[in-house]
Amino acid sequence: MKLISLGDVNFKLIYILIGGLAKLVAELILYFFAEHVQMKEHPFILGINASLGMIFAVIPDLILKCRLKNKITTADEIILLGDRKKNHYKLKLKKFGILFLCCFFDFTQKILTFLYSQYILNNLWIFDIVFLGSFSWFILGLKLYNHQYFSCLFMIIFGIILNVVTVNKDGNLFYPLLLSFLIEIFYNLDIVLSKYLMDSLFMTPFEITYIEGIFAFVLNFIFLSISTNNELNNPPLLIDLAQHCKYKDKTYLDNFFAYWDEFKGTEILAFVVQMFSRGLFNLFGHIIAKDFTPSHIIFLLMIGEIFLVFKKFEPMKLASLFIILIELFMLLIFTEIIELNFCGLEYNTKKNIKEREKLLAELDSKSDDSGDIGDGIQLKEISEKDNSSSLNNSLFNKSY
Repeated sequence: MKLISLGDVNFKLIYILIGGLAKLVAELILYFFAEHVQMKEHPFILGINASLGMIFAVIPDLILKCRLKNKITTADEIILLGDRKKNHYKLKLKKFGILFLCCFFDFTQKILTFLYSQYILNNLWIFDIVFLGSFSWFILGLKLYNHQYFSCLFMIIFGIILNVVTVNKDGNLFYPLLLSFLIEIFYNLDIVLSKYLMDSLFMTPFEITYIEGIFAFVLNFIFLSISTNNELNNPPLLIDLAQHCKYKDKTYLDNFFAYWDEFKGTEILAFVVQMFSRGLFNLFGHIIAKDFTPSHIIFLLMIGEIFLVFKKFEPMKLASLFIILIELFMLLIFTEIIELNFCGLEYNTKKNIKEREKLLAELDSKSDDSGDIGDGIQLKEISEKDNSSSLNNSLFNKSY
């Protein structure tokens, strides 16, 4: 038997590449065109830009719903719809509450990123495996298996090494670490709660994306209007540390007219590309969470921010690349795209659980034909254990 083999691989993994490249494009524009793109100095404009991109998800959502209207309803779906109508108000209230939390977490993590981008540490997405695993267990009822504990441990160890190697150690790191972890926690909560909405409350990735976009657009528009009409004079420390912009020799947290004066040529192109890049990243993040697991989101973050590792600390680039390759390999193991076939690490992967279930079904079929009900009892007990909740065998999603 091979020590390493392919696990659960299908064409939908292309979503990861599309979403990651979309984020990478957005980051590259702000980095390489820093002198020409003024949007990075306007946090609420950035928020409006990202939210507009997300609102465009309403188009595929409407197309999807029109197609579903013409779909023939099966007997099982009629029963399910009947059950949903009985609990209509409870489900609606629950959906509204969780959706509001998703919108709040999404808006908060974005606005903190745009306001305090200069203080954020870039590679803490490596620790998202801990947050996503914890939130998935608490909210979705999913648990980890041995191969995931194994890979998670290595990801944490090498993640700490990567941050020690790449983080600029000048100054106090406590507040940047606190801010960065807070942003990651809000983002991960949004993803896991969105997964719950899609799997248990029948919302689509498109629906969640454009509703979050509308929520963020309204709040960013309100804050932009307030900041445009209020000059900063002796602001509190929390505001003073945030991004500022200048307009007619006055300082503002953000100012629409200061940006409007620069909104031409390269700035228009950057605005449009950024808008669609951020919109695609958010949409495919939700799609991936629905079709795979919340942990697959880390691939998007890894692709989207990998270049940030190499923009500084020239002597350490080779070491950083080696560590990231290890992190990628361990993430492939965690998400069961790659399987390790030793020490029992392959036992509770999705692929092997399905094989045992198939074998059990065959034995049951043979038992029925022969009238012997004793065959396969041991395998049946094993199968019942396999059907318990895990990150890759969800009770809520048939795709797992």
